[in-house]
Amino acid sequence: MESYFSPWGELRRNGIGVHCGETGCFNKTPYEVFFAWMEDVLDILKSHDIGYALWNFRGSFGVLDSGRTDIEYEEWRGHKLDRRLLNLLQRY
Repeated sequence: MESYFSPWGELRRNGIGVHCGETGCFNKTPYEVFFAWMEDVLDILKSHDIGYALWNFRGSFGVLDSGRTDIEYEEWRGHKLDRRLLNLLQRY
């Protein structure tokens, strides 16, 4: 993945703003696979000073009500919160 993002990092180092506008993973992907991949992607983006956005905040790609069946959610204001993902996003 590093080699894929490298050209974008080069643009960023040359003063050109770069933003990864669609970040996320299919909610049927096993959670541990998704989480490891997401952490790698965010680490690479951060190393190149590239901003990012999730496909959505609430819904199949988000931290709320994603519909994943292989994680434990935290109840938050009537929604199912993926606290582990939220904590990861807050680190990056």
